Amino acid sequence: MFSLPAAQSFMKAEGIDGWLLYDYRGSNLFFWSLLGESRAPTRRAFLIVPREGEPVLVLHTVDQMFFIDFKVEKRIYRGWEEMRAIVRELLGNTKRLAVEYSPMGAVPTASFIDAGTVEWLREVGYDLVSSADLFQVSASAWDDFAIDSHQRACVAVAGIKDAAFDLVRSAIRKGGAVSEYEVQSFMVSEFERLGLETEGHPVVQVNGHSGTPHYEPRPESSSPIGLGDWLLIDFWARYPGERNVYSDIAWGAYAGREIPEKLQSVFDIVKHARDAALEAIRSAWARGETLAGWQVDDVARGIIATAGYGDNFHHRTGHSMGPGKRLHALGVNLDNLETHDTRRILPRTGFSIEPAIYLPEFGVRLEINVYLDPVAGPSVTTPIQNEIVLLV
Repeated sequence: MFSLPAAQSFMKAEGIDGWLLYDYRGSNLFFWSLLGESRAPTRRAFLIVPREGEPVLVLHTVDQMFFIDFKVEKRIYRGWEEMRAIVRELLGNTKRLAVEYSPMGAVPTASFIDAGTVEWLREVGYDLVSSADLFQVSASAWDDFAIDSHQRACVAVAGIKDAAFDLVRSAIRKGGAVSEYEVQSFMVSEFERLGLETEGHPVVQVNGHSGTPHYEPRPESSSPIGLGDWLLIDFWARYPGERNVYSDIAWGAYAGREIPEKLQSVFDIVKHARDAALEAIRSAWARGETLAGWQVDDVARGIIATAGYGDNFHHRTGHSMGPGKRLHALGVNLDNLETHDTRRILPRTGFSIEPAIYLPEFGVRLEINVYLDPVAGPSVTTPIQNEIVLLV
């Protein structure tokens, strides 16, 4: 839910005079997040959020019906010259203007304004800055409702994790096995039983399949999970509603009493990387410092690289979590691989920490969720796996 007071407070603190959100045919996810519901207009639209006062929508006369339900002041234009004149009138004496722009294209999830519109705004004298952190504090932040929904989801998801491992354990103790697809289907049935929703399907990976990020079993190609096998599960769920926040975890288990030395070694390295990333955030908080997403990624990635597995860590260390349509929210990611995420890790935002090592014979990924409480600081909201679960 968008908070105008939070946005305006941040703009005042950061010396930003206004926020201009530009959309063309539904192109700007930030624009529609602020309005609360996506539509499909056909012409250019602007949402102007001033440092003081109420927001104003600028839209084409043909598109009025697309915006009729939004309780925002509206200004209507017909031609492009009139459009530009209205935008400049509403911006008034604005000098420093936040837009959905990321310098050098570093953060794609905060880059929705086109180059031509940027050129026009600069030509008429505006100093453009990225709205990435402004969006975080005003539209991606967790309110009390979101926190409560996440905590309830965490309890349910942890229970499903335990039940899935018990399903495999029971089959092995009876001298049999259960397939990856059967475990996945069981987890989906638990979602339905508990009234949870998800996006996609649970990831259930045995042995070499876990060496491929986000492999998903299929009925026709699912492998059995039996004695001596390594099992990795990664799944996410929440209670229905876009104000709610997912719980998202990854855990690993071994179907034997003696854990292979290499498996234990890789598990310990990934665990060390996860814990070091968390400690970096906690230490910064204690010092009164704010880290960017790329800095935390560097911490986890550095540990894995030092251990000799740098080329086996194929994705970012963590993704944004928060209210909205998707599991991966629009806030800061812990990432200096896929992108150079310069966004700050700010209070009332959440994210995953999930470093990994992927090898041909197996892969290890350990995932926790973290919420940056404005009083208590970084708080882990999910169970933390410190030892390999045994399935015998």
